[in-house]
Amino acid sequence: MAEKTKETVVKLRWLILVLMGLVIFGSYYAYDAISPVADFIMKGMGISSAQFGLFFSVYSLPNIIMVLLGGIFLDIIGVRKAGTIFAALCAIGVFITASGSTFLIMLLGRFIYGLGSESLIITMDKILSRWFKGKELAFAFGLLITIARLGTIAAFNSAANIQQWSGSWRTAIWVSAVIMFVSFTLFLVYSGIDKSKEKYFKKEKKEGEAEKFSFQDIYRFRPSYWFVCLLCMTFYSAIFPFTAFSTVLLQTKFGFSAVLGGRYTSMIFTASMIFTPLLGLLVDKIGKRGIMMIIGSLLIVPAHSILGLTYIHPVIPMIMIGISFSLVPAALWPVIPIMVEERRLGIAFGMMTCIQNIGLTVFPFLAGKIRDLSGGEFTNTMIMFACLGFVGLVFSLLLKSADKREKAGIELPTKLAQAGE
Repeated sequence: MAEKTKETVVKLRWLILVLMGLVIFGSYYAYDAISPVADFIMKGMGISSAQFGLFFSVYSLPNIIMVLLGGIFLDIIGVRKAGTIFAALCAIGVFITASGSTFLIMLLGRFIYGLGSESLIITMDKILSRWFKGKELAFAFGLLITIARLGTIAAFNSAANIQQWSGSWRTAIWVSAVIMFVSFTLFLVYSGIDKSKEKYFKKEKKEGEAEKFSFQDIYRFRPSYWFVCLLCMTFYSAIFPFTAFSTVLLQTKFGFSAVLGGRYTSMIFTASMIFTPLLGLLVDKIGKRGIMMIIGSLLIVPAHSILGLTYIHPVIPMIMIGISFSLVPAALWPVIPIMVEERRLGIAFGMMTCIQNIGLTVFPFLAGKIRDLSGGEFTNTMIMFACLGFVGLVFSLLLKSADKREKAGIELPTKLAQAGE
């Protein structure tokens, strides 16, 4: 009977992966749906670029603390209860954003959405770490990222078209609200499946059973873990704030339409969608996570420099950013379950996402502010993004050096890296 249960769980892990991917699809769609219609929102509401950047900053602001608390909740009350709360906050927040009649109400909606979304993402990370432990871990993370990127691609390729078809940018946001509600429903489906197989995971604490937590757990993390966190912050700060303004950049500098600008931006996420799972599969087989993060970080610097300082066709730097956005995530997220023991994964993912959101709170606003101070030009903003790429490269090199000292195993294939757990 035990063997039959184990075989069922092994097969179910792929269904769990699909469900989690569809849940996160909705979250990513909601995050990016406003970017392709940025120009319409700014003109329609009479707000500046800096104020538009606040839509992303207030999303990230609560996650300087919330994801840390979310990680603690995950470790204490379990993924089902905590994840349901986070998914519900996402659905409520996007609904408020779509229905908000003023700029401040829309900001409130983005804030509530942010309270749930990033914690929902680390919930997905812990769920995959649990169901794919010692198996195709990096491949599973890569596939999750692929499905998530489909949400971004769908947003960048549909939001402007929905605006054009309906004559209202609000309709595009309402579509994201409906999609997010479906994602919430799918998480409830996952919860039912996970509960039915709870006995299989008997080595873990039972769902809802209290577990001692100490902030001293944070001090036990190795230096290599902190370098991963800092790389995560600088790398994503060079990507997501850029994509928030990239459609406007392509409109103003290259004369693209909002629809065409959204399609070019989606190239970044299309590349990530295709190559991240393949690179994840490669990582599972050969390791070399540190090297992949170094190469991915390095590509960011010339890509942003080309966009900011030259008039070379944007397809080239967009492809470079897309390759970078495939390499780094394929190696970065699956490295945490290798560095950190399973019972601390919630706090580990939470702390990393907390640090990430410090950057994602500051840099969207800063990117818009620099553009405003530059008279609408993006040159100085792109230089800032290139500098972030360089700092990320430094952290990836420090990570490689720390791994040699600590023998953390980040360069090993997944089975060998987790063999001792």
